[in-house]
Amino acid sequence: MGFEHRIGEMFDGRYRLERQIGSGGMADVFLAGDESLGRQVAIKLLADRYTRDEGFIERFRREATAAAGLTHANIVGIYDRGQAEGQYYIAMEYVDGETLKEEINSHAPLPQADAIAYAQQALQALDFAHRRGVIHRDVKPHNMMINDEGVLKMTDFGIARAANMSEMTEVGSIVGTAQYLSPEQARGQTVGPQSDIYSMGIVLYEMLTGELPFTGGSAVEIAMKQVQEAPTPPSQLNRLISPPLEQVVMRALAKDPQLRYTSAREMADDLERVRRGLAVSQNTQQATRVMAAVPPQTQVMEAYARPAPPPPPPPAQSRRSVLPWLLVLLLLLAAAAVGYYVYSQFDTAGVEVPNVVGLTEQKATNRLQAQGFDVKSEQRESTAEQKGKVIRSDPSGGSTADKGSTVTIFVGAGPNTVTIPQLRGLDQSEAVTKLTDLGLPFPTITQVSSKLPSGKVSGSNPKAGKLVPVTTQVELLVSSGIVTVPDTSGMTYDEAVTALKQVGLKATRTDESSDSVPQDQVISSNPSAGTQVAGGSTVALTVSSGPAPVTVPDVVGSDSNAARATLHDAGLKTAATACFIDPTDPTLPPEGTVVAQDPAAGNDVPAKSTVAIQVYRSTADPANPCP
Repeated sequence: MGFEHRIGEMFDGRYRLERQIGSGGMADVFLAGDESLGRQVAIKLLADRYTRDEGFIERFRREATAAAGLTHANIVGIYDRGQAEGQYYIAMEYVDGETLKEEINSHAPLPQADAIAYAQQALQALDFAHRRGVIHRDVKPHNMMINDEGVLKMTDFGIARAANMSEMTEVGSIVGTAQYLSPEQARGQTVGPQSDIYSMGIVLYEMLTGELPFTGGSAVEIAMKQVQEAPTPPSQLNRLISPPLEQVVMRALAKDPQLRYTSAREMADDLERVRRGLAVSQNTQQATRVMAAVPPQTQVMEAYARPAPPPPPPPAQSRRSVLPWLLVLLLLLAAAAVGYYVYSQFDTAGVEVPNVVGLTEQKATNRLQAQGFDVKSEQRESTAEQKGKVIRSDPSGGSTADKGSTVTIFVGAGPNTVTIPQLRGLDQSEAVTKLTDLGLPFPTITQVSSKLPSGKVSGSNPKAGKLVPVTTQVELLVSSGIVTVPDTSGMTYDEAVTALKQVGLKATRTDESSDSVPQDQVISSNPSAGTQVAGGSTVALTVSSGPAPVTVPDVVGSDSNAARATLHDAGLKTAATACFIDPTDPTLPPEGTVVAQDPAAGNDVPAKSTVAIQVYRSTADPANPCP
């Protein structure tokens, strides 16, 4: 039984469950209040059907272990994990927003700038995870949350594993979602960072075109297309896609992992070049030329059909085998490698920060990463000569810092630059004034569907916080105040209220009996699904109270067979027992007569309830007298 009945109750002595916010293949997710720290969290509970499956329990634990070590602005944070009340759970950061898949379904094809921004954030999260040895292995837009500020956070490391862990599945097993699966995953082969990059290429393709590159009637058919077929170039589906951006997508979707980007960071850097209107790297241009010259691969995907054959038996050892000496040598080498690894993990202090002032952003990043630092880049106004080059770093060059710590580099944006302010929630006129006061041209206005009231700004392009030249014409995204009523039929009332709230609508409730719709599920809405209404409007929900009650008919004095038919016609069940009457009793009724019933006639009971009747039988046990 799920935890839906526990809404409002305390879980594990700390978390008060508020409502269910999601359900997946492995787990259900609830919004809860952490009463110890006074904050909202998302509680992921392993689904009941898997609580006795050790394989799924191990996978669930692996998610918590993999994600708990990943603290990044674009990765959903893990706060707690454990087992309580027979349930394995993870407490994580609650992101109030929608998934990238929902954004794609609502607005695809997305503007090129938005698609690049989302992809860059996802790639930053993947780069952070990859550099810590964690491969996601299920990259898809369903696992990416977007909050109201446009920040993307990656979640669901449920099938992630450390890159240096031994395989936890048998050879030939497939893990992932077919539409976003890399060719090597489809074959059941070992995966690495390039597998996540391939999946990210599909996500970017879908954002830009609104379509998936490979579809089919079954997971097997889709996975075989991932292995064998080349994708349709996205510009054939959306002519607005620039050639450099198409090159990025196609390189990420190379069948050969060696032709893809070597890292998520490299792909993000290419997207940054595209965003700035520059050509992609020479590596990408070369890779896409090679891909165009090589025909699509035609290997048959065998992982779905049969496991890999067993290795051949080892040859018989000679009488004077050198194998023991080789084993000793290998053990010594392994011990030395482990010792060096442990030493390198603990030797984290006192690394000198190299001087990167005057270098390009990419060269500075490469040099700092080579010394073991994480790198954060920010733009600052500068002279024309400093544009595109590092002005300073924090910590500065020549100082010492812990290995693995973050070095922020400040890159020159050139003269006459301004930072786009936060405009969301402002009136259109206020936002225009704020931009023009900064010296920017009068912005373009684009009406968008939003839960914000009509005339309020829901965002901008470029987004808030971006440093841009003063000649940049900003696009203001202004709410039209018109939203579409979502389809809530079949949802529970709480789920329907949440769905309406997400688009800025309110709800009222009217209960109505129904023989076909389960209790507490929505029968209909007014206005109906698909209707366009003003934001903030109220939608009247008609909710099932279950089947109408049945009035129990009077069957006392009837023949037992007639009584059964009467109760059946009324929508009730019957349970009969025989009772005894003294044959000398002058009021002796005919054999088989109903002498009593429970519930009594006239009572209202739920449909399909059971009515107990007592029937006079001359053969009944005298110890069971009729009433």
